[in-house]
Amino acid sequence: MYMGHYIYMSQKAYQDAFDSNSDPNSYLVTLNDTSQENIDKQSSAFMDLDGVQGVVQSSAISEQVDNVIDGLNNVILVLITCATLLALVVIYNLTNINVSERIRELSTIKVLGFYNREVTMYIYRETILLSILGILAGYVVGYFLHGFIMQTLPPDEAMFSPGLQLSNFGLSAGITLLITILLMFVIHRKLKNIDMLEALQSAD
Repeated sequence: MYMGHYIYMSQKAYQDAFDSNSDPNSYLVTLNDTSQENIDKQSSAFMDLDGVQGVVQSSAISEQVDNVIDGLNNVILVLITCATLLALVVIYNLTNINVSERIRELSTIKVLGFYNREVTMYIYRETILLSILGILAGYVVGYFLHGFIMQTLPPDEAMFSPGLQLSNFGLSAGITLLITILLMFVIHRKLKNIDMLEALQSAD
């Protein structure tokens, strides 16, 4: 049970588990018509009975959990957006610094006859490799971070599904790789427009 943490068992199961007779003080009622109107109607009918002290609607608990999750979805969307922008800035700056520090080397291999695509991959293989290593490391750290959040974030009366889907891993890797590939075209255009003569004449 992810909501309310109730345990349901038969009288025989209770006697076997606790070695005593059960003393039921509540009933689990399943309605054929699960519309909210019918739920409210039946709840009112139960409350009118003398032996009923209270009615707990699973739909109300479900609605509360849905409201919590909707709020968390907005927070998660903001976090994903910030993480995407951070990855964009970090990858671009690291690649840009790498190009700036090796501008004479890149100009030299262009003079030697390397095609523009070969020059781009010459500098960008490192970025692709680092991105893949970062994704793998993120999987490990993210797995344990996800477990910690799933244990500490939910309220006492609810529990979030602790499992991870393959789409979670695919989406996180896809965002990083997409940013890496898009920035490769930016760097490729920058390398195409390198002034080789000026770069080779510049002092170290």
